[in-house]
Amino acid sequence: MTKTQIRDIITKIHFYLLGFALLNFALKSTIEISLNYRFSYFITLLVYASGIILFLWNLKPFKKIGIYFSFYAFTPILTLLFWLFGGIFFGILASIVLYPIQPNYIELEKNDFVIYQKAQGFLGSCCPYEITEKQFFVLEKRMKEVNLNNEIEFSDNSIYTSNGKTELKIRFEKYQFLENNLRERDTIILIKTE
Repeated sequence: MTKTQIRDIITKIHFYLLGFALLNFALKSTIEISLNYRFSYFITLLVYASGIILFLWNLKPFKKIGIYFSFYAFTPILTLLFWLFGGIFFGILASIVLYPIQPNYIELEKNDFVIYQKAQGFLGSCCPYEITEKQFFVLEKRMKEVNLNNEIEFSDNSIYTSNGKTELKIRFEKYQFLENNLRERDTIILIKTE
């Protein structure tokens, strides 16, 4: 195989994976069923890795497609600048550029349910959580989104099923404006009925 054939294969793989990732994003936004989070994140990392390789490959002689692939190469540079210098400018740039590859944090995984803390970026609001249910082996269905504008501490007993209902029981602190204090409250959120 020649270098040109290898580059063409990597380019095809890159665009197939990119199309697959965009299709997954569209399905997640419309019908709320998507690939397993770890699998979709792995695909995103492969898209970025192949984009960096193709940027370096198209550098000499420079081709117009190299402008597209430069996005994948400058993302790590912007991350490094944000980490070194900080500040609001680099924070906003890093939030915009890193949004597609910033992972959601898994708060709790029990039975077939997974609770993610969604990544909000540099100036994002506090603590939206997404509850998904595993479907088959590679799919997840979004069941509920919870945003109490406060961090929630989950435990193994947070998700439970009784009488055909799956519920989320949490404790969180809510500020009482009239009393000027923080009150801890119990809340039960219905996730699914069978």
